[in-house]
Amino acid sequence: MGEGRSTNVLFRPGTTILDAVHVQDISASTCGPDRTGGLAGQLLELDSVDLDQLDRAQLHDRVESKVILRTDELAGAIDALADDYVVLEHLGDRVQGYCNAYFDSPELRNYHEHHNQLGRRLKLRYRTYENSDLTFFELKRNVNGRTIKERRRSERPDGELRADDATFFAERTGWDPDGVQPSLAVDYRRILLVKRDFSERVTIDFDVRFRSDRGATSPRGLAICEFKQPRLDRRSPAMAAMNRRPQMFSKYCMGLASCDPSLRRNRFKKVFLSLDTLGTAPVASDWPPPPGPASTAPVTSNVTPAATS
Repeated sequence: MGEGRSTNVLFRPGTTILDAVHVQDISASTCGPDRTGGLAGQLLELDSVDLDQLDRAQLHDRVESKVILRTDELAGAIDALADDYVVLEHLGDRVQGYCNAYFDSPELRNYHEHHNQLGRRLKLRYRTYENSDLTFFELKRNVNGRTIKERRRSERPDGELRADDATFFAERTGWDPDGVQPSLAVDYRRILLVKRDFSERVTIDFDVRFRSDRGATSPRGLAICEFKQPRLDRRSPAMAAMNRRPQMFSKYCMGLASCDPSLRRNRFKKVFLSLDTLGTAPVASDWPPPPGPASTAPVTSNVTPAATS
């Protein structure tokens, strides 16, 4: 990524308008031993692939499994994967910066459908790849355990769905695009590993930060590892190296729940307990707040959402 500072989207408290706030540039060189147990040097030992090669492992229709661990455990796990996996390198960086701006209904229908474990549910977001400054509008569906993602090139949002994205969203879901608004901003850094036969992707997210109009939090020291496969394969070398039992973890849901303790969260209690056990429970973030008065608007949490179209 080039010199200077990158731009991220945050919420203006009391409104639904996304505001631009500058955050520190993200690069592989910032992953030092003090934060990730020697991860920067470990990544340099892996063979690499570029974006064109990565297209062979898109896996937009897939099964996802997640494990969580501490960032200081990552270097040892990655060391065990050098024979079976390669790492994405883009513009000289092996750690990529991601900015996500999620949209939901005012009642947080998508959040509650996930909490209530509906077999068909979706999330919609704008995802910006900081290293290349590319933005996509994405629909991510969960259909009875399988994840199906559709996306299109777009631009960073400005408080509402862009016109072409709104049409794309309406055509594929039957939802009224005027019925959604910004709900959560999520930033993190990501390492992307690909199995040498391109049959599996493994993403490792850390330095995660959440912000809604109810607050800002960060699970310090947490790494979220996700295995993306055409079908579940528990013999994956990456799963073995992480040495953790897969569990439910949604950055969107955990971000909203940690920013707003009033939200219904019964089915996420085990995840919060796991974070406590790891010593990575979300804490108030130093993510710089945008100017404006603090939000006092109530958040509706006792809803019975309809099934996803």
